[in-house]
Amino acid sequence: MINFALDEDQQLIQETVRKFAADVLRPRMRELEKLGAVPDGLRRQFHELGLGLLDAPEAAGGQGASLVTAALVHEELAFGDPGLAVALWAPHLAGQALLCLGDAAQQTRFLARFADTAGHARLGAVAYAERGAPLDGFHTTAQRRGDRWVLNGRKAFVVNGGIADLHVVFAQLDGTSGWAGAAAFVVEAGNPGLAAGERHALLGLETVHASEIVLTECEIPDGNRLLGGDDFLRATHRLLARAGLMNAARQVGLARAAYEFALAYTQERQAFGKVIAHFQAIAFTLAEMAMDLESARWMVWRAATELEREGKPTTTSTLEAIAHANEVAWRVADHGVQLLGGAGYVQDYPVEKWLRDTKALALFGLPSECASLGVASAELGHPIADGLPSSALQPFFT
Repeated sequence: MINFALDEDQQLIQETVRKFAADVLRPRMRELEKLGAVPDGLRRQFHELGLGLLDAPEAAGGQGASLVTAALVHEELAFGDPGLAVALWAPHLAGQALLCLGDAAQQTRFLARFADTAGHARLGAVAYAERGAPLDGFHTTAQRRGDRWVLNGRKAFVVNGGIADLHVVFAQLDGTSGWAGAAAFVVEAGNPGLAAGERHALLGLETVHASEIVLTECEIPDGNRLLGGDDFLRATHRLLARAGLMNAARQVGLARAAYEFALAYTQERQAFGKVIAHFQAIAFTLAEMAMDLESARWMVWRAATELEREGKPTTTSTLEAIAHANEVAWRVADHGVQLLGGAGYVQDYPVEKWLRDTKALALFGLPSECASLGVASAELGHPIADGLPSSALQPFFT
């Protein structure tokens, strides 16, 4: 029997985070957008809720929650403020990378620092993207020297880049093998070979610290290499799928915020003697927004359930949920601006921010085009590479 109901623990977590988002995050949205940073006190409040390592195993300081529960949390946080939903998550993608690529000892060793009383002040980062990198690999290299690895290269668009307690860095072992020659390493703060680069000025999500990092003869011990079990590529699939689903959940939270604001506004604004929500064109737009929102949420929940139940690195439902949530959030935020008219374009109202944030989120996670390409390939039973090297698409397919 199909059951869409949340269990008692999930309802309690949802209510707790919803209250935090409404009472703490939403009122400070504009203030912290201008500040471009998260105050220590707010990080401490978030940490005390125990949400940073929600889906990590208990041995590593987490709660062992399901992916669906994690999706609930990210939706509620993004409803409060999408930028803070990303910026407050202290372990960030480093936590997910360690869960997918690290062994039990590495998870405990590296994640425990985020769970102690000072964990709110420690940040994680994943250094994956590069400017002008080949589609089937990285410019950043890792060379073995004795019992150590030496990393050289430059990474871009790194959330918490240069300020994190630990960075998970993707690098190329063999420059001719594409993804088959890729590897991941943990670089801890204080390493003299790691330096912060330029901070990026973002269109949306301004509270998020995103920057370049520079690796110059960066030496790390062999124990800091993340092997991904028996199959590094398969483990990387799972990392991208989990991270993509959490981002899709944020898109759902953003869409819900935009829809609810537009719904309330159109029920108060009057024209020609009645509230504008009662005009058919506007009523139909609101109906479409509501249906889009519900479909995106159910697709995220289904994908999270299947990904966890089936034990696969990724599923078609995961790619569908990511692509659909990105597109829905953009449509709903765009409608929100349109329904407010000229008021939607000024910063007196938050809908213009949500429109900017949804585009940033769509680029922050797995792009809709890549997810759609994976769905099409699965349906057709044939990879669609459009002339790209096959290894360039490997991370997105099972």
